[in-house]
Amino acid sequence: MLKIIEEFLKNKNFDIRKTHNSRFFDQKVQPDVLSAVCESILYCLDDKKNSFTVNDIRYCDYSNELVTEIFNKPEIKKASNEYDKFFSQPLKMMGYAGLLQERKKGRENFYIVLEKDMIEYISLRDRNAYYFLTIYLEKVLKDSGIWKYFNNFFIKQTQSSLEELRKNYVNFVIQNTSINKGLEPIRILNPMLNILSFKYKKKGTIKGKIGDINYNDLLYNRPNWRDIKKDKTLTRVEFNKIFFDQGVDNNKSYEYSITKAKRFVKSIHAVSEIHRFSNYPATQAHHIFLASEYPELADIPENIIAITPNQHFYRAHPDNKTSVLDKSYQIICLISKLDSIEIDYYDNTQYYDKNKFIDINKYCIRAKL
Repeated sequence: MLKIIEEFLKNKNFDIRKTHNSRFFDQKVQPDVLSAVCESILYCLDDKKNSFTVNDIRYCDYSNELVTEIFNKPEIKKASNEYDKFFSQPLKMMGYAGLLQERKKGRENFYIVLEKDMIEYISLRDRNAYYFLTIYLEKVLKDSGIWKYFNNFFIKQTQSSLEELRKNYVNFVIQNTSINKGLEPIRILNPMLNILSFKYKKKGTIKGKIGDINYNDLLYNRPNWRDIKKDKTLTRVEFNKIFFDQGVDNNKSYEYSITKAKRFVKSIHAVSEIHRFSNYPATQAHHIFLASEYPELADIPENIIAITPNQHFYRAHPDNKTSVLDKSYQIICLISKLDSIEIDYYDNTQYYDKNKFIDINKYCIRAKL
């Protein structure tokens, strides 16, 4: 898919010196927000409707549920001003990127979907949004002739080189766009820089200082269950009790991330990953290590395999007892998932992370496989 993104963006010219558009990116365009807004576009729009406004998206019931239960924000109708940037900034960016067509009628901006397949890809998970942003942002910066400032920071990696990047970027934005103050470009620069820093495994900026960037630093809605560490002195039962006592089992964000991971895996594999050369439709997303026993693995695609209903309810779970696993079939699932990850690695599609799969396989000892 990365090659498809590159091919889609290749012939576009994003030179800010020509467009003078300052909204090619913004501070609310974090991967999880962009992915959620793409979801809202797909779920809220009537196929018969040719164009839409930001209000068509943000006042949709699906969007309201998404922001209140997943992003832990107040209801849209009760705090509409809080959502201006949440929805409008990603839409503006998507318009600049060519995913949407943006037109102004009076005081309102109207949008038309141009690239539905790409929007669907981004909607599947925040990682997909992240991949799109890394390729898109680098293209914008190179087209605009300022990639050299970012590259210099990636090479030198000092506080002074960070300050130099800020100075050069602010000057460029003020000279080439309608923005005329230095604070706003900095607010836009920080999340953009961190996305690219994480891509190249370089230091980024944390609270104005140079620092190490984790993937969760790129997200608007940082998942708190990722912070739960397993004490080696705890049993699996004790760990699970702590995990769920912290409210994770009632956490809509956690459930949402699992649903999204399952949907993502099924979108990749139309046929079963077991007997992959057959034509058996894969309609089930099965946890190789049970979510009830290993909740920290439940939303990781490398722990989810696309299989048929018979494989799921009769082979993986004998007699349709979903709380029970057939260990011999669990091993088959692991081997089949390894095949999928190897294919992904050699094709460089980056659907999966082989290091995460390696980490997951460490659970084989605990599961006595």
